[in-house]
Amino acid sequence: MSVVFSIEAPYRGDYRLHRLSFGSGSPVVAMVAGVHGNEVDGVYALNLVAGVLRVRRPQGTVHLLPCVNTVGAAENRKRWPFDDRDLNASFPGRPDGLAVERIAHAVMGATEADWCVDVQTGSSVVHEHPHVRAPVSGLELESGRAMHLPILWRRSGDRFHEGLVAAWRDAGRRALVVRGGRAGQLGLSDAHLLASGLVRLLTHLGVIGPQEPPAHTLEVDQVEDYRSGAGGFFVPEVSPGEHVGAGKLLGVVRAPLGGEPIEQIHARRPGRVLAVRVYPMSHAQELLVRVAEERLG
Repeated sequence: MSVVFSIEAPYRGDYRLHRLSFGSGSPVVAMVAGVHGNEVDGVYALNLVAGVLRVRRPQGTVHLLPCVNTVGAAENRKRWPFDDRDLNASFPGRPDGLAVERIAHAVMGATEADWCVDVQTGSSVVHEHPHVRAPVSGLELESGRAMHLPILWRRSGDRFHEGLVAAWRDAGRRALVVRGGRAGQLGLSDAHLLASGLVRLLTHLGVIGPQEPPAHTLEVDQVEDYRSGAGGFFVPEVSPGEHVGAGKLLGVVRAPLGGEPIEQIHARRPGRVLAVRVYPMSHAQELLVRVAEERLG
């Protein structure tokens, strides 16, 4: 482990950006987690990948940055605690800018690689089933398929122009987003699924040898968000990863005081639940359930 960047902080000692590196030569793969401090599933997933790389010598170079926002992680906070700025919105950063911009610039320098992966977690109110987000075509899509996570979400290029992934792509690096779990808590099963997918990616890229046979992946480009027509207390009837048919009751919005039903949310088409709101208090038009749709015929 090496410290690739440090900066003075008002408390908790100096901030240090750590990188674990394995192997040498090409290809070079970089994986990052914990840009948002409370997204700990990705932190654990990359530590599991590090455990694999310690015993399986890579044919190439792998750089892991398991926890970028260490100060936020220590306080279970998404943002950089000292000024409440979003580190992910600071890429590609500046070497002489604000603290978050200097950290972002250091992350870009520490992830000069052929392939880059940002490991993310759902928000504190939404639990996301482990999945990979990839462009609709090209080598990145093929690599996303090779991860064999439960769901592969093909997204148009303009959906990859945000945060760290956008900065990587603008710099000419191939980039993927891997996402699963819920911020603010450790989901062991989600983290293990994410780690297995990342190891399969390294196998696909020729960095390490093959592992266990992969599971089935649902590949989609149509994902439907179900939102509340009115605010209330949302009670889900489904779980992330569950298969649902058309008409399936996804959940009920109830009155916070008294519990009377306000709105029932039903699936319009069959699919697999990609995300579920787990914090029940919701406002109008907030996300309740996200379903990756299975198109028939």
